[in-house]
Amino acid sequence: MDRPIPKRRRLWPLVFAVVGAAIVTLALVRARATVPSVERKELLLAQVKRENVVRLVTGPGRLVPTTVRWITATHRARVEQVLVRSGDRVTKGQVVAVMRNPEMDLALLEAERQLALASVEAAGLRRQLDLYADRLEMTRTTLGTQHERALRDLERARALHGENLVTESDLERAGSTEEELRNQLALTEQQRARERRQRPSDLSPARDLEKAMRRIVEHSRKQLEELTVRAETGGVVQLVNVEPGQWVESGFVLAKIIVSEELKAELQIDELQARDVALDQLAYVSAGSSRLRGRVSQIDPSASQGTVVVELMLEESAPGLRPDQRISGEIEVRRYSQALTLKAPVQVTRPGLYPVFKLVGPDALVRTNAQLAPAAADRVLVQNGLAEGDQVVVGDMERFKEVERLAIE
Repeated sequence: MDRPIPKRRRLWPLVFAVVGAAIVTLALVRARATVPSVERKELLLAQVKRENVVRLVTGPGRLVPTTVRWITATHRARVEQVLVRSGDRVTKGQVVAVMRNPEMDLALLEAERQLALASVEAAGLRRQLDLYADRLEMTRTTLGTQHERALRDLERARALHGENLVTESDLERAGSTEEELRNQLALTEQQRARERRQRPSDLSPARDLEKAMRRIVEHSRKQLEELTVRAETGGVVQLVNVEPGQWVESGFVLAKIIVSEELKAELQIDELQARDVALDQLAYVSAGSSRLRGRVSQIDPSASQGTVVVELMLEESAPGLRPDQRISGEIEVRRYSQALTLKAPVQVTRPGLYPVFKLVGPDALVRTNAQLAPAAADRVLVQNGLAEGDQVVVGDMERFKEVERLAIE
């Protein structure tokens, strides 16, 4: 026979269930209270997608002329006149500035004085040599005449000696006179020939000195002419760097002339991103409202202050562009087919490992590390750490940099 269960005993399971639920609820509340939270409206979420993307490197820069000509001072001098201004168009040979240096004027006068002295010395030496040559020629002529007379006397003495009209001693005397004059004439001929041979070498030092002094004078005159500074080529004056009355040193930049109005772009690219830049890569330049197409034409082999200068030859132009105008540019370094991409988080500026918050469940965020690299202007490549379809916070989460987990309210 079954006995009825008392009502008090039937209530115990219900009491236990209620108490257990309360304990679990309290534990969840306490656990939730230990995790920092963020409001859903503060979150900027983006989804990891698989798509075709072009990887870009970007940087600021400026427009520069393709061909310029610097006009520099060739000597230390004082600027007397400046005859052009920025924006003026000049032709080849046009006077840009006039300068003066009194020391160079004195140097020219001294060089001309030294040239005059050298010319007088050379002329005096030539006169001495000419006089010596004339004396030799006169002596040769006199001896020649005397020798011819002695030779006729000798022939006549021989004829008379054969007829016994002159003595043997007279014949010998005539022969001795002819021989002596013949020897003197031969010696004079030798002296005359030697004088002709030595004349160039005797004149050479004086002639060389005169030529050297003449070159010095010409050089001094050329230096004075260079104080009248002229444009070496036609173009537009971009910069004038001097004022009248100013003293400048040799090599000082007086002006800058734009020879060609065609412009190119120079971009400052981060030294890490510049590793992927190569010649002839496609690029785009934004200059105001204009977007111009170009190609990479030169890459600086060295970095300066964390950036590398990359030069672009523009394939297009637009009205209103000016040298030194500020621009921004982007270079297509690689194209990716069906790559994992994500809207660029604010902290991603270069390739690297970045901490991001990934959505887990409907109301929780978990901190994870992802390998990201900038690609397009507003997209990054996901190289590791995230999967397709993941929801990631791409807004500023700097205040939670020490937090591993967040709750969403």
